[in-house]
Amino acid sequence: MATPFKVFRDNQKILMVVFGALLMVAFIILPPVLQFGFSNRQAELDEGEVVVTVGQEELRADQVRALADKYNLVAQVITAAMQQSLQLQGTPNDPMPPIPGVQIQQPTQQSPGGPSFQKVTAEQAVFFHAWGKKADEMGLVVDDEAVREFLKETSGGRLSDYDYQALLGFLIGKQNPLITYDYFFEQLRDVLKAQKLQALMIRNSRVATPSSAWVAYRNMNRTISAEMFPIAASNFASKVGKPSESQIKELFEKYRQQPNNPAANQIGFRQMDKIALAYIKGDITNFVEAAKSQITDEEVAAHYEANKDSYRKLELPSANPLQPATTEEAAPMETTEAPAEGEQPAAETKPMEEAKPEPMAETPKAEEPKTEEPMAETPAAEKPAGEQPMPEAPKADEAKPEEPKAEEPKKEDSSFNQASSSNVQLVSYLQEEGADPKPEQPAEPAKENAAAPAEPMNEAAPATETEPAKPAQPATETEPATAPAAETTPPAAAPVQYKPLAEVQDEIRTRLAQPIAQKAMSEALSEMRGELQLQFENYRYAQSDENFDKTKSPYDSNAIETMATKLGLTFGAMPLVDIYEASETTFAQESQHVEYVLDPASGFRQVNRSLVGEAFQFGTPLFLPRLFPGAPQDQRFQREAEVQYIYWKTEEKEGFVPTLDDVREQVIQAWKELEAQKLAKEEAEQIAKLVKSKEGLVEAAKTHNAGDPIVAENITYFNQLPGQQQLTLGEISGVPSEEISQAMMDALFGTAVGESTVAPNMKENVYYVALITSEAETTAELRDNFMAGIQGALPDSVIRETNSEVQVVTTIIWQDYFDPSEIEWKVDPVGINRGM
Repeated sequence: MATPFKVFRDNQKILMVVFGALLMVAFIILPPVLQFGFSNRQAELDEGEVVVTVGQEELRADQVRALADKYNLVAQVITAAMQQSLQLQGTPNDPMPPIPGVQIQQPTQQSPGGPSFQKVTAEQAVFFHAWGKKADEMGLVVDDEAVREFLKETSGGRLSDYDYQALLGFLIGKQNPLITYDYFFEQLRDVLKAQKLQALMIRNSRVATPSSAWVAYRNMNRTISAEMFPIAASNFASKVGKPSESQIKELFEKYRQQPNNPAANQIGFRQMDKIALAYIKGDITNFVEAAKSQITDEEVAAHYEANKDSYRKLELPSANPLQPATTEEAAPMETTEAPAEGEQPAAETKPMEEAKPEPMAETPKAEEPKTEEPMAETPAAEKPAGEQPMPEAPKADEAKPEEPKAEEPKKEDSSFNQASSSNVQLVSYLQEEGADPKPEQPAEPAKENAAAPAEPMNEAAPATETEPAKPAQPATETEPATAPAAETTPPAAAPVQYKPLAEVQDEIRTRLAQPIAQKAMSEALSEMRGELQLQFENYRYAQSDENFDKTKSPYDSNAIETMATKLGLTFGAMPLVDIYEASETTFAQESQHVEYVLDPASGFRQVNRSLVGEAFQFGTPLFLPRLFPGAPQDQRFQREAEVQYIYWKTEEKEGFVPTLDDVREQVIQAWKELEAQKLAKEEAEQIAKLVKSKEGLVEAAKTHNAGDPIVAENITYFNQLPGQQQLTLGEISGVPSEEISQAMMDALFGTAVGESTVAPNMKENVYYVALITSEAETTAELRDNFMAGIQGALPDSVIRETNSEVQVVTTIIWQDYFDPSEIEWKVDPVGINRGM
């Protein structure tokens, strides 16, 4: 029997070839194949799961962040270019339609406004990317010339390619040397593809149609009064039956991807991320009373003396009893001066200016000869002299056709308008003569010389001055006449009076206690935070144990509340809710903070911060204590907030896209609410067709158990806060402000007087039957004013209002252009924003 070795020796050549082939496969061919398979799998693991789909394209978290980085880069450069153009006195054109990340802030009383950069969110990046995909599918191409033209328009023609390259280098610095100007140029080309496609579909907001311009003008200028009563959808809930299975599925599929947002009247079944919070609140008012006891009376008195000017008594001129007396004294000075100046207004101004201490002394010499004829016309008293010339004016006009009388008024007129050479020489002579003895006041003999014709002169001179002064130059006569009277009053200034110390000592004590209270509150919060941080560190180290429950709180709520109360702090909690539900809580509304940061374009910019918003936005781990608002973003503002919080997450739940079984009851309830709203709207529309008078409205309100109608007068579509450009919806007496919607205002202001309409509230679960009872101006008057105010261009206010309407229309077009299933998020995009 042959052994294996003998078989091998007999077939060694064949076996060597086979083994050689196997070795070649094992060491040369197989490794690349295995590496390719493992690398693809590893790449999938490294990239992570798909977070969103755009049509058939799947995007992972890193790809979404890369899209956001691209749009952020373009927005930063464009914003900086527009800001530089403004500094160079250029007129940059706003990108229209807007591109992500570039915001144009309207000027306000606090800042001049201008372009500003706002970080692009994941949702904005994916949405704009979808527009770019549509542009590629349609074959839209943006060439180099179009990109350069956009850069030129954006900078108002002030910046060159080299300037843009310098801006890019300044913004990026040495952080990423791979980002060159060519790279930015190509990124901008991708952005412009989406923007140009939007421009083809969306109307330019700088252009207003006649219809939209008229509606905007009417809404901004019309004032109406109305009477109305509500029809609530809840009254029709009992009339709604049960939905069929097909109706349930249809409603679920329509709103499956959309979250529920009651504040925006948005139906949705997508489950958002939810968190629960616990917090400790420190309020400086709880520490002020204790700090006030540390302030002594001596410290209060010292502060009062050092800052006494801050406690002056406010005295208004109208409250000064001496003021009428000074005006009465000034009045006779004007009456004696006016007749002395007579009929030579051309000569008045010069002697008035040079003889300010005694303006009444010199002028009678030049004015005595020419007051004869007007004296006979106005024998009235001195003070009503301003009223007497009014009936004399037509006499002078009527006398113009007559030859003998027409010459003398013309001479008087010429003395006002164009003085003759003789008159000018005489006045200048009097000025020279009166200028030298000015300190000695030799004008007193002139009064004696003029004493004989004084009374008739006083009566006649104002008439001759005031009547021709209307066509001539009255300002030069009256202003210098009152100026000398004003100069005589300053010596009667009252002494400065201060509030007594007893009146302001509590205010001073509170002010001095503020720093002490602030320090005490900071120390209490620091002690509380240190204790929480210590317990959290123990919790974090214990996580290495496999059997450790990470969802169990390391804090004893009772012990924390006791410690907080002892330190003068307050302990509270927020249940497990999503961001929309949380924003409606009292805690979310109280925990707001306003900061000011330096913006190169608009000066100090206001930043509104929210504790609840940051708790959802930042991916902090469970139970980690955080301080809000913490240190100010801008170090120029070192003052600490008077209300501060320490908060931590106690529970969190990730959002998801549900199945029908998960939210079946919610879908059924939403369907019933929609049907009840339809019934309420139909009922309100039927009532509105029948109501034609106030009596009919009252009768309809009684029939529907709505009580007396709401009487709302002087309703305006908008309210504008002082110093701000933004408009807010107006107020309606009897209707809560949170229920007033734009649809309600549109219904009211689009209805004529004497007609009825149906105006829905914000959530569209209440419909008001409204009768327009009156208006401040008729539609015809408003239209005439609108046409008169155009003057070749629409008013800026109309343009701003039509722009807001365009934004609403743009949103509708976007929603209609993209099927809701075109962009499908697999995770909550808020989580993607945390890593950006």
